Amino acid sequence: MLKRIKNIYYFRHILFDMAINQLKAKYAGSRFGIWWAVIVPLLLALSINFVFQVISKIAIPNYAFFVLSGIMPWLFFTGALTEVNNSFIASASILKQSRCPHEFIPLSLILANLLNFLIGFIFILPLFMVIKPAILLVVAYLFLIILLETFFIIGLGLIFATLNVFFRDLSHFLSIGFTVWFWITPIFYSLDMIDLSYRWVCFLNPMSYFVSSYQSILFEAKAPLPAALWAMFVIAAVSCLAGYLIFIKNEPELLKRI
Repeated sequence: MLKRIKNIYYFRHILFDMAINQLKAKYAGSRFGIWWAVIVPLLLALSINFVFQVISKIAIPNYAFFVLSGIMPWLFFTGALTEVNNSFIASASILKQSRCPHEFIPLSLILANLLNFLIGFIFILPLFMVIKPAILLVVAYLFLIILLETFFIIGLGLIFATLNVFFRDLSHFLSIGFTVWFWITPIFYSLDMIDLSYRWVCFLNPMSYFVSSYQSILFEAKAPLPAALWAMFVIAAVSCLAGYLIFIKNEPELLKRI
């Protein structure tokens, strides 16, 4: 594994070029282009705000900002994994001919989605600073959480991309799974709103720690709890290690199946 990591570092410029090309292809021919990285989370946050604050009268001040702080990392998470899932099959010809590390195919897609997320974040972050100027005091935690979430996605992405070669129905299960996962992730409600007898569901959900930490920083201008930081570190490390091991173990058979 260490040799493969060194290989990734050696070919890092190719990985970055692949990610940039993936990002350009994502918005090729689009009139709004990269602005979709801002438009999509804003529209989702406003629509959820209408349903839960205007109609259901949920009692959270600046509720649209609360939702926006959680929906952005969720869109990064689901967007990256949805694209990565079919990446080996869709890039079969490149996979067989390229001399670069094979994991560059899913990694470049994840990196492209990370860049897309960061670009959107650059435009939306000032909106949060207007509401909570104290965010500047804890903004360093934000970069740490983004990094940990990225490694969490890398691990799951390698697992999904590898397994999808052997089980082509995985894409259908993921679309259903992400819908269920969305509702049990505290994006449009806070953990405090959940009855104690059901709160364990969120604690078993890895994305709860990431989303709650984004909300702590962006919506409350508070540093994440140390326990949450440790939980995210462990989740990211286990995910990345498991994903790489599963990919390496199945790589020879993977090339035969494509």
